[in-house]
Amino acid sequence: MRLLFLAPAPPSDRHGGGALRMLHLVRFLGERFAVDLIAPALDGQQEAERLLGDVCAGMEFVPIHTSSWLSRISHVGPYVTDPALIEAVHQRIGARQYQAIQVEKPAMLPYVPNGCRLPIVLDVWAYGLSGPWRAVKHERGGLARARNLVRLARFGFFDSFCWPNLHSLLVVSHDDLVRSERARLRQRTLVVPNGVDCSTVTAKSAYEASKPVLLFTGDMSFQPNIDAALFLTGEVFPEIRREYPGAELRIVGRNPDRRIQGLAEGGVVVTGAVPDMLPHLHDGTVYVAPHFTGAGTRTKLLEAMAAGLPIVTTTVGIEGIDAQPGRDVLIADTTKDMVESLLTLLASADDRRRFGLAARRLAEARYDWNRCLGPLEEVYREIVSPEAMAC
Repeated sequence: MRLLFLAPAPPSDRHGGGALRMLHLVRFLGERFAVDLIAPALDGQQEAERLLGDVCAGMEFVPIHTSSWLSRISHVGPYVTDPALIEAVHQRIGARQYQAIQVEKPAMLPYVPNGCRLPIVLDVWAYGLSGPWRAVKHERGGLARARNLVRLARFGFFDSFCWPNLHSLLVVSHDDLVRSERARLRQRTLVVPNGVDCSTVTAKSAYEASKPVLLFTGDMSFQPNIDAALFLTGEVFPEIRREYPGAELRIVGRNPDRRIQGLAEGGVVVTGAVPDMLPHLHDGTVYVAPHFTGAGTRTKLLEAMAAGLPIVTTTVGIEGIDAQPGRDVLIADTTKDMVESLLTLLASADDRRRFGLAARRLAEARYDWNRCLGPLEEVYREIVSPEAMAC
């Protein structure tokens, strides 16, 4: 069986949770089928070539042109396409006998030729508009809120009426499965959760802490992470420093903008990109993820679980992860609750060990990539037929 994997960016282990998800999807599929990967030539291409060269039948990274602001706002649909990438995808489909196309994110659906009869498997990452709606609710400026509402309407219309017929829809959580089944009654939908490589992300061995280190990780150009970092430094960390004057808040992740860089004072450390996340995970006393916007399953939180860190997060932050509050993680949706939860963990190495070991057990039992990707193989085994279909 040969399939085309259409990605919005090169799969990579250093460019965010979406790129990491695609990396494991391509590797999993490439070890079982002949997979051709096609994606824009963006950051992460070298990592993709290095990490996937042994499992992909073919890889093509297409140089694209950045759309102007005017072209983006004048475009009828919500997703702006690139002519060079459209041509490359159409040429590849015309030249090969594929039996299926896997499309990563709805933004890549317009690249599939109209009338294509190949089975399409769409991986949406985060289903629906819950993430954008949260962003609108937390937006302070009236103009920005109006702009986001218009954007929401365009995305909602496209996602409701303009998708092609799909063989299967992949979502990352049971919550997304419920949303999908309500909106698309006859659509086959499967849960393929985000995961973590528990063999690579090893658990920390010591829970005693000479100096408290609160750890927050992620792509620091991603608005939900920026919002979380600003909330941490403005509302939460000052209260922690009153009890623990030597405490450190370590913000680890690539692309910190000026707002994040400006936080580096008074015990706050902003590292920027790091070559290896594991030493920071092992240094952390408590992992904190105060997310109130965004959607989907956060792979950085899964990494913290696999590293055996005790975790304090929000209802939004733990979305998509089947963790039991009070056993696997602590949930705090207000500043007061978050401060109290952090102080409780900082005061007790035994509590930190108990929550850390529970998080590690959950990561191993439910979220190791080897366990997460099983349903994907079932989808493609069903698609296999004696003769390849064609567009």
